[in-house]
Amino acid sequence: MDAMDIDDVTLALVRQVERLRLNDPDEIALIRQIEQLHLDDDPDELDSNITLDREEPMLGDCDDVEQSQSSQSSSLSSQSFMEESQSSDFQFDESQTSSFSSSTPYVKYLPTIFSPASHVPYMTTTNNWITAYFNEYTASLSNVERFTRYCRPSFRLNYNQLQSQSGPDNFVIPTTKWIAVNRGLSSLESTSLPRIPELKAAFDALASVHQTNGHSILTVSKLDNLAIKYNILSGKWLIFTSVNTVDALWQDVVQMVCMYRQRGFAKVSVNQEEEVGKMNNSRVICVYVEDFTDLEEVRSLRDDLRTVVGVERKIPFKMDAYSHMGIYKGNKWGISPARWFE
Repeated sequence: MDAMDIDDVTLALVRQVERLRLNDPDEIALIRQIEQLHLDDDPDELDSNITLDREEPMLGDCDDVEQSQSSQSSSLSSQSFMEESQSSDFQFDESQTSSFSSSTPYVKYLPTIFSPASHVPYMTTTNNWITAYFNEYTASLSNVERFTRYCRPSFRLNYNQLQSQSGPDNFVIPTTKWIAVNRGLSSLESTSLPRIPELKAAFDALASVHQTNGHSILTVSKLDNLAIKYNILSGKWLIFTSVNTVDALWQDVVQMVCMYRQRGFAKVSVNQEEEVGKMNNSRVICVYVEDFTDLEEVRSLRDDLRTVVGVERKIPFKMDAYSHMGIYKGNKWGISPARWFE
């Protein structure tokens, strides 16, 4: 058995141990602590700032959504949740080395991720994102395993050795914040673009008169209607985990999105600072749906996360519109940031 075979076997064993740890009582307790940790309230940073102190609405409690769905087109624009990972993208190439500060090894080793004899996914980087674009030709088990092997979200920044952790076995660099996969959207065609400024203005107007005669007018139903009116329909299931198990869990999610469901978008957090000079050991995986009013798709994705990936504990679903409206944990309106919790 040559060195590469030994490396592959070792990695497989490590991943298997990580998967076993997902059901370990100590690991479950750690994940619960992570779920209760208030990470960040900045909408431009992590989406993982949801902590839940009470039982949240179930998908069965969705009459308002279904009523809204029947009166609105289920149009979608991918811009709502993928523009961050697509703007100013460029294909990795050694000629682009000058575009990176202190990342030459990162670019240099990228061509070795995939076998040159096979179809390979297109990879881009911008704004501290690594994104791999898979399609029907590139979504193979080999490509998924190689991508998740060499771009690992368990990367932890060593402040004393900023350059040493990037190399031929790990292409995540100190400035990486998100790793993402894009398997493409559904066949739905968008008829309009998301109108984020208008959404914010409408929400601010409602929030300014939050209570009338002692009764709250800022309800979940009205927020749903705002999201639909201004075409901010995307949302995501959030899976909190620890740095100990995130690599195996992320690989399973990527495999589910790229090979099992053959559509969708997912991302995982990397290198998020808890405070200056101190890194978080928690991670969050966001798995998206294009339209939160498509309850069949929302349920289907949750079911696949449960049966294909093995995420059986309850997890929150957050609408992207809530992020744009600034609805986070402990908000002054008393609105849960999770639309559903299952």
